Amino acid sequence: MFPKKRNWLNSLRKLRGNLLLFFFVLYLCFFPLISTPETKELNLILDNGLKVLLIDRPGSQLVNLAMAVGFGSRDESPSMYGLAHLLEHIILFRGERSKTVEEIHNELKRIGAWINGHTSLDATLFELSVPKEEIEVGIINFIDLIFNLNLNEDDLAKEKQIILEEMNLQASEPLSLALTLGYESLFPDHAYGHPLIGRAETVKQLTLDQVIKAHREFYSPTNSALAVVTDLKATKIEELIKRYFGQIKGEKRPRPVIHPPPPLEKTGRIEKEMDEQQSHLLLVCRAPDLTSYDQYAFDLLATIMGRGLNPLLAMALGSKRISVANLYVSFNAHKYSGVLLIHLVLDPKNVVLAEREVSRWLRQLSQENFSPDDVLGETKDYVFDFLTSAKKQVQLNAERSLEDGLKLASSVALYLLLLEGTTLPPYLETIEKINSTDLRRAASKYLSRPQMAIIVINPIKKFN
Repeated sequence: MFPKKRNWLNSLRKLRGNLLLFFFVLYLCFFPLISTPETKELNLILDNGLKVLLIDRPGSQLVNLAMAVGFGSRDESPSMYGLAHLLEHIILFRGERSKTVEEIHNELKRIGAWINGHTSLDATLFELSVPKEEIEVGIINFIDLIFNLNLNEDDLAKEKQIILEEMNLQASEPLSLALTLGYESLFPDHAYGHPLIGRAETVKQLTLDQVIKAHREFYSPTNSALAVVTDLKATKIEELIKRYFGQIKGEKRPRPVIHPPPPLEKTGRIEKEMDEQQSHLLLVCRAPDLTSYDQYAFDLLATIMGRGLNPLLAMALGSKRISVANLYVSFNAHKYSGVLLIHLVLDPKNVVLAEREVSRWLRQLSQENFSPDDVLGETKDYVFDFLTSAKKQVQLNAERSLEDGLKLASSVALYLLLLEGTTLPPYLETIEKINSTDLRRAASKYLSRPQMAIIVINPIKKFN
């Protein structure tokens, strides 16, 4: 199959069950690589500077490749907002290579390959899954598609029109609109603050020269990382990687300098109306970044707050008789800042009360008991073990990700690119060591005085 979804809203709906975080972060695979005694890995740096990690999956009938390129919405200047996302679309669907894009797609379909692409704040990711018997054909076409771009004005105009249609769809989807407004409010005057999909006025003005220049400057082996998950012996993948990926040319060019966002001076609040039956309340808070040890505690906190059989935030709202139709909490770690998202769907009459209660509750989260070990005596019998339950959920999700070769490859490629030599401790081992004190410390550090933005999407008021 070859199911590249051109409508990013479809991808958003597909991802909501896992991350809630839409198009901003196609870092849907952000689990660090979890090494086990059975995992065999081979690190390579090719002569052209491409970082490669090969992961052995004995018996696998597929070769899963993920190429992360250091070009995301954070690299765009105001006059070029939307360029990274547009370029990803063009690479997958438009222009000429050594043959037409249609011929490349047909060849990949013929061999049973699946290809996809994602754009995020910090990077662009391309994925390929191909039967091991056809790996050489798959690699040749994968490289041709990504790195050998030839584009004309007609193809650029056609893809612009598709992006503009996506913008119209975004404007009609409450969660998408809320997320866009939330990031703008949480990161004002910062590279993370503008919409990843861009703005209509800037996308319309993007030129052929700008697109080609961005591809030439950012799409180079020294600004990329490759991860492969397959049966290393059965595929001779190391030899193929060196032969084909080693031929990619490109100069090393520094990315634009990005600094961590400055402290948020005040809580931003935006209220909009849409043709909806219920209200959407979104609270977005600054949280640990990708290199912070606190991200492990936040993975657990997000799970405790909004997932599983007994979400702590749902219990807190219920104790105040605040009914919600849907509640989801997500933590997403970006390169320079993380984001905690709390999304509630509820009756419009409960919005103000829920907003006030969630804000108050976040500030007091550092005083919460997360485990029976946090209290003494008979009181232990009345404290639910949120910590152990969350650990089991996180561990299960991590193990499932490991079982998915393409997810694992995507996660590893992004971490190879974005960590830039920073070493994080093993994920599951660290999660197991986290205790309630760690959770309270992290909650106190980031949420006792949260840097936060609040977005409310209410139904359109009807007047008799």
